Amino acid sequence: MKTAFFGGALCASLLATTALPAYAQSMTINVPIGQHGTMTAPGTMAAQESLKKIPGGADVVPAKEFQEGYALSMKDMLASTPGVLAQPRWGEESRLSIRGSGLSRSFHLRGITLLQDGIPFTFADGSGDFQEIDPLILQHVEVYRGGQGLRYGAATLGGAINMVTPTAYTTPHTVLLRAEGGSHETLRLHAQTAKVFNGADIFAATTRTLSDGFRRQSEQSNKRFSANAGMALGPDAETRFYLSWNDLEQEVPGTISKSDALNNPENVPAINMTGDYARNIKSLRVANKTAFRFDNGWKLEAGAYANDKVLYHPIFQVIDQDSMDVGTFTRLERDYGPHDFTLGLNLGRGINDAKRYVNNAGGRGALTANGKQTAKNIELYGENRWNFAPSWFFITGLQANFSKRDYEDHLNAANDADTIYKSLNPKIGLMYKLDSDSEIYTSLTRSSEPPTFSELVQGAIVGFVPVDLQTAWTAEIGTRGKSGAFSWDATLYHARVKNELLNFTVTPDVPAATFNADETIHQGIELGAGFQATDTVSFQGVYTLNDFSFDGDAQFGDNDLAGAPPHQIRLSARYEKNGFHIEPNVEWTPQAAWVDYANTLKSDTPVIVGVKTGWDITENASIFLDARNLTDEENIASFSTITDARVVGQNVFYPGEGRSVYGGIVLKF
Repeated sequence: MKTAFFGGALCASLLATTALPAYAQSMTINVPIGQHGTMTAPGTMAAQESLKKIPGGADVVPAKEFQEGYALSMKDMLASTPGVLAQPRWGEESRLSIRGSGLSRSFHLRGITLLQDGIPFTFADGSGDFQEIDPLILQHVEVYRGGQGLRYGAATLGGAINMVTPTAYTTPHTVLLRAEGGSHETLRLHAQTAKVFNGADIFAATTRTLSDGFRRQSEQSNKRFSANAGMALGPDAETRFYLSWNDLEQEVPGTISKSDALNNPENVPAINMTGDYARNIKSLRVANKTAFRFDNGWKLEAGAYANDKVLYHPIFQVIDQDSMDVGTFTRLERDYGPHDFTLGLNLGRGINDAKRYVNNAGGRGALTANGKQTAKNIELYGENRWNFAPSWFFITGLQANFSKRDYEDHLNAANDADTIYKSLNPKIGLMYKLDSDSEIYTSLTRSSEPPTFSELVQGAIVGFVPVDLQTAWTAEIGTRGKSGAFSWDATLYHARVKNELLNFTVTPDVPAATFNADETIHQGIELGAGFQATDTVSFQGVYTLNDFSFDGDAQFGDNDLAGAPPHQIRLSARYEKNGFHIEPNVEWTPQAAWVDYANTLKSDTPVIVGVKTGWDITENASIFLDARNLTDEENIASFSTITDARVVGQNVFYPGEGRSVYGGIVLKF
């Protein structure tokens, strides 16, 4: 069955190219090496220009910002992005939330659409993973907060994150070698190469990571390979193939009490050691994107993808899953005259053979669950940007979503279930251009999120747990731009959420981990600012206000939602001259987050100080040093939410890393 799916996806990927004229041959793409990119792979500068058309919160993070240090997790990549809550748990695993999306999810991801090179990266049921993301192969990261994710057909509360890899046209060097090492016996080696031929180009990279981790039972051993190859099929047509392979072995240290997290952070639960808790992944992902350019500003993109993944995950039981996600996408754009128009279609299907076994010291014991999970999605979306008066733009959009979830229980047919979710999500926005670099905007969007299989298949409940579609209306107003030495990015938003999917601690009488809240409110401020004081000195600051609460809940009234600190502050200063730079930074959480919905237990309020420095020794060689938590402050990195800390267990905390230092050398040819 897997072979059929894999072959079908490859055929779909090839279809877009074989449908082109047979005379496609070697042709030179007249695009300079740099950051503008090509038709299938826009560069960082092109992404930043597109940002100016979006009537809401959005950011482009150049990879240089996080590759100057030891970048491992989403926290490292998005630390300076307003509106994003990224908290490391262990290794690459993180809690990732935008505007409170999936805030209570105690594992992996929900509520944000992840993409790589504009191609879906999350699973077909809407859940997501972090282990397969390699920060060292990225060119930049695009963050589309809330309704701005419609750019890729996403209609989740959190929006979309698109991770863009380099091509030979956006990489100014033929070979790059990178070696890193540091605290906790960490070693990472990375190599990449890029070459432009006559009418074709290829980029390939590989990464090897070894680390003991700062806690026991947190060792990792990862191997990664990524490549893409493009070819001109004519002066106005181009195709690009993508390949990535991962072999990841990562131990799981687990959660502990607040006291242990702050006083004995290396401690882990005994069962994590005896059960050899781990999360091991083997995956192969292939994709194709083909672009055509027509007269009068029309552009068509089409492609397909397939992701074959094997997960071996011994925890309370051994989770043993073999999944295949396949899909196709089509996107038609017109950038001509007073109207910028986009129409797109995403089709996705995922099949997961999900088994569980008794955990026998990390090995498979007796079989306890055996099911087949099938998810199907259809997303049709469109957006129009109308320049109806000088400097004024009116934006309208609509997304239609059809999602089907089907479950077959091979051990007990009484648990078989299927359900369908449908939604229409409109968008309206207004933008005024202050000048070529600055704008003010406002928008109103609707979002919807069907439950993932983790919510639908829970415990001993027969069939699916009766959880509903989560929906929300989000209004926002903001501005971004630059004037002289100042730059800014400021958004104020207010979301009314219905049926929010919240995780609750299981009780013997209610064997489920997630229910729908009635109504909740998500509102906040997303603020980023920069100041270029002199040619050599600059300052940057990020502030996020998270105000998330129940709205007249029968059990929790108007309590704050657990999971996010009310305030997040990050400040940095940078001195750069003659190839040398030093950048001290501080992260401050002035008010602790609630851990439980009853609002009786809080996390902590750390102040974490770090510094990154580097030196370009020559044009082809550079070194860097990344020192973290210089004061060795005991802190809590993340936690799982609970209902009421007075009556349920409190061992839900992930300790933060203490003082650590990483360094490396980069060679470019």
